[in-house]
Amino acid sequence: MDPPARNSMWRFGFPTPVNYNDNELFCGGYAVQWEQNQGKCGVCGDAYSVSEPRPHEAGGQYAKGIIGRRYAMGQEVDVEVELTANHWGRFEMFLCPNNNPKYEATQSCFDRYPLYVSGTREVRFLIPTETKKKAIFRYKVRLPPYVTCSQCVLQWTYYTGNMWGVCANGTEAVGCGRPETFRNCADISIVTSTAGLPPFFIDVLNPFALYFRDARVPSKISQLVIRYI
Repeated sequence: MDPPARNSMWRFGFPTPVNYNDNELFCGGYAVQWEQNQGKCGVCGDAYSVSEPRPHEAGGQYAKGIIGRRYAMGQEVDVEVELTANHWGRFEMFLCPNNNPKYEATQSCFDRYPLYVSGTREVRFLIPTETKKKAIFRYKVRLPPYVTCSQCVLQWTYYTGNMWGVCANGTEAVGCGRPETFRNCADISIVTSTAGLPPFFIDVLNPFALYFRDARVPSKISQLVIRYI
């Protein structure tokens, strides 16, 4: 949910088409991904076999080129992921300095800019096995220290871990099967940092959103977000 992905920007008040099935951006579904498309997936989660422009890629229904978040290069980014059905597994995030909303980022570009979980050299965020069926995960990733862009595309992928299959050691177990894959993309911008600190204009309020003030914390303004039920 944060940074707002193309399929869910409407939940944050952005003027994008409403997608009530935004939690089902899963490469067309398990059978489509693995039987029809030989494991391939669109770069932003659409079925690989869908004709271009795919709905969540540049020129598609939900890819309007609207910048959802602004950051400074090398900044630690707060990530929030809401799972409506937890299938264990892992999250991975990659970045592409695209700089042209009319053209979609390529997977080869994403692969050059992995976003590591803060404090590690690991791109994978593993979901704890004791996590509830519905859960919200909050963690941080580090942006590259040398990348700026007017439009970067941030790619998030969720590889589930609940499929039965043959493991590397020859045994069979849950988690060793071909994973169901969920994916989406978010449009962000990255500016040059000042003395290692984000410029003051990074935290710009979304002009399309609704905000509210908690009477218990008068100095804090919070954005209204449409959550899953």
